[in-house]
Amino acid sequence: MIEAITRFVLVATGLLGGYVVTRTADWQAQLGLDPNYVIFLFVILGGASGFVLGGIAGRELDAAWRRVENRLADIAGADLVLGTIGLLVGLAAAFFAAQPLRLLEPTWLAIVATALLTVVSAYLGVSVAMTRRGELAWLLPHDETATERSRRMTVALDTSAVIDGRFSELLATGFLPGDLRVPRFVLVELQTLADSADDGRRARGRRGLDLLATLPPERAVGVLEVDYADLSVVDEKLMRLATESGAAILTVDYNLTQVARVRGITVLNLNEAAAALRPNFLPGDTLRLRIAKPGKESGQGVGYLEDGTMVVVQDGTEFIGEEISVEVTSVLQTTGGRMIFARPDAPAQRVESA
Repeated sequence: MIEAITRFVLVATGLLGGYVVTRTADWQAQLGLDPNYVIFLFVILGGASGFVLGGIAGRELDAAWRRVENRLADIAGADLVLGTIGLLVGLAAAFFAAQPLRLLEPTWLAIVATALLTVVSAYLGVSVAMTRRGELAWLLPHDETATERSRRMTVALDTSAVIDGRFSELLATGFLPGDLRVPRFVLVELQTLADSADDGRRARGRRGLDLLATLPPERAVGVLEVDYADLSVVDEKLMRLATESGAAILTVDYNLTQVARVRGITVLNLNEAAAALRPNFLPGDTLRLRIAKPGKESGQGVGYLEDGTMVVVQDGTEFIGEEISVEVTSVLQTTGGRMIFARPDAPAQRVESA
């Protein structure tokens, strides 16, 4: 639409310009042509030039407008209103402050000084309004629901969460709130890891980059074009980003989780989510389990649930490599996670044998 309008305006301008050019000189005498032919020639040249330039300018304006639309879509409504208020306040301050500048001589100096003052005042107005938006929120009373807060919340991916990869499954199921984004400095760290001489670090970096690159379009993660040159540690950059923008951090890093929470930052830890979703087993419950290896004590067998929980089976050595039914005898919660103790479910074994 913008391209069509731009092309129409420039074609009309070219046609009119071509006609005006025929009136600026005696082209009939210079070209030796009939006056009607001269007018026709210049009008066609002007219209053709307008058509070509209109197409080029229209495409550029259309692309620029789409970028503006995408940028505005990422800005919260309250931030947009506060920024507008700050802009109007800055322009009003510039108007009154520029009155004495009108007396400057020569006139061009007064115009330049006024323009500079207007630009600086407008920038300061918007900057102050956005920087102090938390304190100015009372200007825009709005009873925001938890659903609305989750929809507008930005979730910044930590490097460890990208490498871990489980965020993609949560994203597919719709359990991750808000808008998932990866900051530019996290991508830089992933690239640094992928270029590392250490095999382990290189594999982790490439895994993270491959995962981001292969996400389907409906689950693509946007990039936050932000960096802090005065900080060198990615964790510090993430926490500053979260503090300034109100974003949450998605991570599997325990230390980052604790430090961020002390600073009042919202953190989503994938390990905590996985632990909370582990099935609860009580003594007497039965489950199917493959005995993977012998345990530390004599006669013990060890198996693992799908979420990685270790199950120690009494008298399970003879069933190593087999999938059997076991009965839970006790559950032990440790600092490293949860351990389940069980024994072979004898009736079930007899049924299977029969």
